[in-house]
Amino acid sequence: MRNFLEQVKDQFTADKLTRESVVKLSDQLDEPGWLVERRLGAFDLFDKLDLPDPKGEEWRYTDVRRFDFDRFEAPVPTSSTPALTDDLVAKGVVVADFNSAARQHQDLLREHFFTEVPVDEHKFTALHGAFLSDGILLYVPPGVEIDVPLEVWRNVEGGGSTFPHTTVVVDEQAVVTFVDRFKSDDYAAASLCASVVEIEARRGATVNYISLQEWGRNVHHFQTQRFTGYRDSTVRSLAVNLGSAFSRAQVESVLKGEGSFSEMLGLYFADSNQHFAQRTLQSHDAEHTTSDLLYKGALKERSRSEYSGLIKVSKGAQGTDAYQANRNIVLSEDAVARSIPQLEIEANEVRCTHGATVAPVEEEHIFYLMSRGIDRVTAQKLVVFGFFGDVLDRIRLGNVRDELAQAIALKVEGEQSLEVAS
Repeated sequence: MRNFLEQVKDQFTADKLTRESVVKLSDQLDEPGWLVERRLGAFDLFDKLDLPDPKGEEWRYTDVRRFDFDRFEAPVPTSSTPALTDDLVAKGVVVADFNSAARQHQDLLREHFFTEVPVDEHKFTALHGAFLSDGILLYVPPGVEIDVPLEVWRNVEGGGSTFPHTTVVVDEQAVVTFVDRFKSDDYAAASLCASVVEIEARRGATVNYISLQEWGRNVHHFQTQRFTGYRDSTVRSLAVNLGSAFSRAQVESVLKGEGSFSEMLGLYFADSNQHFAQRTLQSHDAEHTTSDLLYKGALKERSRSEYSGLIKVSKGAQGTDAYQANRNIVLSEDAVARSIPQLEIEANEVRCTHGATVAPVEEEHIFYLMSRGIDRVTAQKLVVFGFFGDVLDRIRLGNVRDELAQAIALKVEGEQSLEVAS
């Protein structure tokens, strides 16, 4: 028997991103009143907010002021909930799409939905709050360790839109790994994804979160990820950007508990005229917290990237240890990479270091390899793999590491002829 969302999808006719479409979506999902009110409030915010200004630090070099929302249709209801074994359910693990959670776990959903990422953060989070279409709620009870990674697949059709939301709450001493996959075919019509991720790691919890963005070439991708770590917690994140026409990922780690730790890894490879923009925040709000960030990117042909990263140490957060590094290699004269590392420190007993590099592949390195009988593409591949090696080596899931290695090889080998939409 088909589930509720599958039945709704058959009856759904997509409209543009209007207030009427919000009401229609909510009605067809038969949502409770409080959720309808939140959707409509978010749309009203979206309607009032201006698009982000590139004069501000967070969106510098990323000008979206002419972004045309009228190109996209409203989302079709979908669900990407991962399956769970009976023993995990018996231990109290909750994993549900938002429609099911609103019926069966309403208190849990209301407590954590849009709490870490405010709906009014910017115009795209407000739009997301109005049209949320593929939400997942995961709760892991105290002391429960989930050994097998939980994975979900997000999709979008040409001309359409999707607004996935991931809420993960990991209770004390619990452990989980969550993989978000964003993948679609190459469509001629432009598509839109505006995604929000909220992850809470309570005392002593360990969370591993991976975002794999491999959208088709005409998708515009906006994502906000925020991780909150409490006392002695560990949060590891990996943000991968390979697909889409344009991708803007905002990844933030907020360490609120003493002894909490955050590892933030990023890997991106742009070609053709792809444009990747990334903003990170390492926020230290308690004593003796540690964060370690390493973002690496490669660019070829006419692609461009921007990285802006901030280490922020609050007053009283003594004993902070924070490291931030962004490294870029450029494989063509027309590709452009920009990097802006920043520090904002209000405590005096800290150790904070940051650095950024943008450099072309050294031709003498390629020549050295070719002089030993290696063709040029293979030589470039070896150099690129050497560059990405320290990120790949820190990826704990072997299948993800192997997939990325294959994707990187294809990026080096292929000369992209497809022009993506602006």
